[in-house]
Amino acid sequence: MAAPLPLSSRPARALVAWCPNWSIEAVGRTLGSKTPALLALTRAGRVVAVSPAAADEAVTPGLRIREAQVRCPDLVVLPHDPEVDERHFAPVLRAIEKVVPHVHASRPGTAALRITGAARFYGGEDAVAEALFDQLGDAQVADVRMAIADGLFAAEQAAYATSGGRPYLNLSPQQTAQFLRTLPVDAVATYVEQPELAKTLRSMGIRHLGSFAELPREQVHARFGPAGLRAHRLAGGHDSPLLRSAPIPDDLSVRVACDPTSDIGLIARTCLRDCRVLTERLRRAGQVCHEIRVSIRAESGMVHERRWRHTWPFGASEMTERVRWQLEDLATEHSGSAHDFDGVTSVTIYAESPTAAGEHAQGLWGERPDEHIVHTVTGLQHELGHAGVCSASLVGGRLLHERQEVRPWGEAPPERSRLEQPWPGTLPGPAPATVFNRARPAEVCAPDGVPVTVDPRGNISGVPARWRPAHDRSPWRAITHWGGPWPVRQHWWQKPLQVNRFQVVDEAGEAWLLIVSAQGWWIEARYD
Repeated sequence: MAAPLPLSSRPARALVAWCPNWSIEAVGRTLGSKTPALLALTRAGRVVAVSPAAADEAVTPGLRIREAQVRCPDLVVLPHDPEVDERHFAPVLRAIEKVVPHVHASRPGTAALRITGAARFYGGEDAVAEALFDQLGDAQVADVRMAIADGLFAAEQAAYATSGGRPYLNLSPQQTAQFLRTLPVDAVATYVEQPELAKTLRSMGIRHLGSFAELPREQVHARFGPAGLRAHRLAGGHDSPLLRSAPIPDDLSVRVACDPTSDIGLIARTCLRDCRVLTERLRRAGQVCHEIRVSIRAESGMVHERRWRHTWPFGASEMTERVRWQLEDLATEHSGSAHDFDGVTSVTIYAESPTAAGEHAQGLWGERPDEHIVHTVTGLQHELGHAGVCSASLVGGRLLHERQEVRPWGEAPPERSRLEQPWPGTLPGPAPATVFNRARPAEVCAPDGVPVTVDPRGNISGVPARWRPAHDRSPWRAITHWGGPWPVRQHWWQKPLQVNRFQVVDEAGEAWLLIVSAQGWWIEARYD
């Protein structure tokens, strides 16, 4: 007979602080006063979080987006971004660490800690909870629920069982065991990420954890494997005796508070000092960042956020310039409107996705252009605005004008994944030297003067013999050589495109790239 599996030692007394609906709270902290009341966050086509006002309209997590919009036509749907949840929960974790060190972050919105040592320091478990309530209130966490129990699993479930009227539970070891017995099997199945476990147990007539815990552990292990064994141990109150604390991410942000003002130069000069502090903080941490997020808050409560990417790591001057450009764009956008963005009260700059500085060692020819070029072009941008000086790069696409992207100088180029993915119908090299921003109309005729057409199956109506640009009524030119048609097809869910390409050489020795569609012939490019 196999030896019985050993039981763990008594689980640690744990306190869990839970912020309900944290994803919605994090979006509210990002959007400020512009946060819609009827809001739903979605992932993979389904609702994952809803605001209280949307919940009152019968919108619930798990609904498909279309069904949610049928229930609430005014619903605002935004994609769920886990990075937003984590970013805004990091200050909450730091606030908890001011009361009790070594916080265990279960997930954004839920934190746990061992309370035994803190209870001796503060004079009791209830005193620790009161200190945390006060600290989180100072951190402007509006709704937080807490529970103390034996083990992380029991404490989490107790915190979920609290309500706004009673946001705190303290369960003794005996009360913890009784509380676990009454929980539905879905609670532990969700905790170990095994939803099929709950379905199987219910089919066996087991509805609560008390009945599940009475099953022989060896049989549970043999039937459900390691995940089922862990669920069985949790149901019986045999949680892990330890809580592992993870390091809280460094605060790689600076907040510049100022008296309400619309003086862009003054705000930028004020931000420069704090940008130097942020870059020095990155340097000491051995990190660099190619992306920052600038959040500007106005006296009216409006918040405007924008991400900025840079070709090389950001320095203090580059950060300051981005703040200036964002303020100038806001001033232009809201000039004379009822929602004027005057009266900026704070500017917050976040270093997004920092990476180790060792991964960005300069190559043989350096990492950035010559300092004289940088200084000259930056000066031009300062005079002409952020979009006044641009650079071009090659991107993916089928038509030639789609493959060129012009962006403000200094912004990071687009990801190469779009360029490298397959593009059926794209033109092989060598590429034409001159590509027109807008295709120019043309006319192509057969020897008998009848316009040449191409049917949907790619059959050409006649041999191209003459052509001419139609936009300026140029004289007809004889075609000496031609090739085609080469079809370019794009599906309806992207942007419908049904054209055919031709390459022609005329009597002047000039080579052209022409396209023909149902609307006629067009000049796409010229081979110079």
